[in-house]
Amino acid sequence: MTPQEFDVIRAAIKSAYPTFNIMPDRYSIQLWYRMLGDIDFKICETALQELIATQTYPPQIAEIRAKCADYTSPQIKDSGEAWGDVQRAIQKYGYYRSDEAVESLSGPTREAVERMGFRELCLGDNPVANRAHFFKIYDAIVQRKINDSLLPELVLKKKSEYMLSSREQEKKTPKIEDKDPDSARNVSTPEFIDKLMREKGLR
Repeated sequence: MTPQEFDVIRAAIKSAYPTFNIMPDRYSIQLWYRMLGDIDFKICETALQELIATQTYPPQIAEIRAKCADYTSPQIKDSGEAWGDVQRAIQKYGYYRSDEAVESLSGPTREAVERMGFRELCLGDNPVANRAHFFKIYDAIVQRKINDSLLPELVLKKKSEYMLSSREQEKKTPKIEDKDPDSARNVSTPEFIDKLMREKGLR
């Protein structure tokens, strides 16, 4: 939305909650605009109207973004529905058509299956454990996507850049190789100490 459109949003909030000191100075106004400016004006206006109609207290930035996300984000299946899709893919494609099976899935379901391995799911002999593991991974993926959908575009972009930079830095950091446990044991034995002292002329 434009700064002029945001003025309409700001005026609506202040008018609906006249006894609250909302956005009292230009710094708070700038902050609110930075955090809401990437949202379409009409969507934000409708979300705000719903919040005003249902809340006694003025909505915060996070509440407005969450309500806007409800309008624009695709409906996400719960973990039970997603697991049902996985089971149907296993029955339809089986172990030898794993690529087709994964292609048939979408969104968080596909991402969770790719992490677990479709063939491993086909061969798993403990369906209860597989189901529980899938639920855990799927719910974490969904929660991450929900959180990301609430972030302003600029914040999400910066977050992605920082995470990518951190991963790249982690790859470049040399790993400290474990010392040979046998050599560590050898240097602490009485025989080794005695030998070392003789070599140094201390005995």
